[in-house]
Amino acid sequence: MNEDLFVRVVGGIGTITILLVAVTVGALLGNNPDEMFAWSIISTVTLSTAAVIIVYRFKDKINSI
Repeated sequence: MNEDLFVRVVGGIGTITILLVAVTVGALLGNNPDEMFAWSIISTVTLSTAAVIIVYRFKDKINSI
């Protein structure tokens, strides 16, 4: 598989997953629209930061794929 295509597909799936989880967390933890939005933003930032840390932590193993 072409490396660029692989990165785009995995990145797209990861982005959609992060957004879906963030919206779900916001809907479950928020009592009003402002709280839902705040929880969604907090979840998005947390999950995105974790994803970046994971990519940099396992960069060598990812490059060997």
